[in-house]
Amino acid sequence: MIHGYDYKLVTVSNLGERHGTWSKVPVIKEALRHHQFVVFMDADATFHYPQLPLEWLFNYWDITPDTLIAMAVDPNDPENLDARGRIFLNTGFIIAQQSPRTMELFEAWESCPENNVGFPDCSWWSFHWPHEQGAFGTHIRYLFNQPEDVKELPCAEANGCPDVANTGCIGEFVQHWWARKDRVGPAVGESIIQNFLPQLHSLFNQLSHSFVDNVDDPFGVGKGTPPAEPSE
Repeated sequence: MIHGYDYKLVTVSNLGERHGTWSKVPVIKEALRHHQFVVFMDADATFHYPQLPLEWLFNYWDITPDTLIAMAVDPNDPENLDARGRIFLNTGFIIAQQSPRTMELFEAWESCPENNVGFPDCSWWSFHWPHEQGAFGTHIRYLFNQPEDVKELPCAEANGCPDVANTGCIGEFVQHWWARKDRVGPAVGESIIQNFLPQLHSLFNQLSHSFVDNVDDPFGVGKGTPPAEPSE
C-alpha cells in the first residue's frame, strides 16, 4: 500500500435502532484507540490525487495538534442548514486526531440519540436524514466549540465532484460522488491512469537496463561461417 498507512475496509452489521451510516462513529472511535490519526471516507468518496501524502493535506488545511476533527462543509442549500442557519459538515470524509477530548467528542456523538436531556430531540437523527451528520451539525459541534476543536474544510477542496461544479464543490483533493455514485469506479480508474502511469513509465525507463537486453545479432549471422545458400 502506498505511503505506508494502515488501510481498512469496514463492514458493519445491522445497527437496529439507527440508520447504517451511524456505524462510522463507533468505528472511528475504536480506530482512534490504536492510531494517532484516522481518516474515514464513505464508499462513494475518492482521492483525486492518491499520490499526495495525507501529511501534505494536513499541513495545507492547517490541522494543528489541537484539532479534534475536520470535515468539509456541504453546499449552501436550504436542506443543508441546521436550525440556526449554519451549513452542515459532511461526514463522508473525516479526519480525526487522537486525544482525550477527541474521545469525549465521539462518546457524545455516539450517545447523542439516547441523550435527549443533554441533546434535546437528537433521537430524531437516528433514522431521519442526514442521520449522524445531522446530529453532529445540530448538537455536537456546538458542545465542542473551542477555536481548534472542529476544522471546517472548504467544500471546493474536500467535497463534491466536477459533475456538481455548479454548487461550488468540485472536490479538488477529495471527491465525494453523492450526486453521481455511478462515477466512483471510472473516477478511480482515471485517477490511477493520470497519476500512477507516468510514474510507472519513468520507473520502467530507470530500471530498463536490468531487464532489457539489446541483441544486435540474435542468430549469430555475424560470427563464424556464413550460412549456406538455400538450395533450389
